[in-house]
Amino acid sequence: MLFELLCFESVADYLMNGAIPKIGHHSAKLVRERIAPFTPLGRYLTTTVKHPVYFHNSPQYWIRAMTFVPYFWNERGGEQTSSHIKFLNLVTKTDASVATAALNSSLFYWWFIALSNCRDLVMREIESFPLGPERMSERTKGRLEELVAELMKDYKKHAVRKETKYQTTGQVIYDEFYPRYSKPIIDEIDRVLARHYGFTDEELDFIINYDIKYRMGDELFHDGEEEED
Repeated sequence: MLFELLCFESVADYLMNGAIPKIGHHSAKLVRERIAPFTPLGRYLTTTVKHPVYFHNSPQYWIRAMTFVPYFWNERGGEQTSSHIKFLNLVTKTDASVATAALNSSLFYWWFIALSNCRDLVMREIESFPLGPERMSERTKGRLEELVAELMKDYKKHAVRKETKYQTTGQVIYDEFYPRYSKPIIDEIDRVLARHYGFTDEELDFIINYDIKYRMGDELFHDGEEEED
């Protein structure tokens, strides 16, 4: 039965330095082909701090990208940014919203799983992600800005402030986020991106429901405990 379920796709055209894409489903290959012509997100990043986007570099079943710094405090260093929170810089607020929307999407989660070690979110996956903001209409960008504002509000609404203690840093207090609650907003982001890329209904369905059993399972409801800093 197991071998009957196996399927394969040629990924020779999409090899990357240090990564062989884990694409074995035909819909996944069609999605990869669909997004291939779009300009990588890395082209829109800047080294000058203008409009930052923050992201957690050790995701489980959700990519958490935010326009605000998640709360973190420990007894040794006081309130600070967790070492697990990294950031990107974009030139405009609109660009930052578009990038935040894309990183939170199920499309980007699929991209991350296909290319990474499925644990660490590094700049290779972010910079190489085909986004093409220059091909987005102002209406599309505006809608993504609205959805990101809604998503950030929803993240904060469902966040839980947790406390723990470590031998080296003492008491640690941090906000834990629950993206599962925000799946309807994330789905709408994916629908907007699907129109941008020209996905078919089948391709959009594949993305929205990708790994859904595991991402929405009760035992995987939270994003994991914050590690000691």
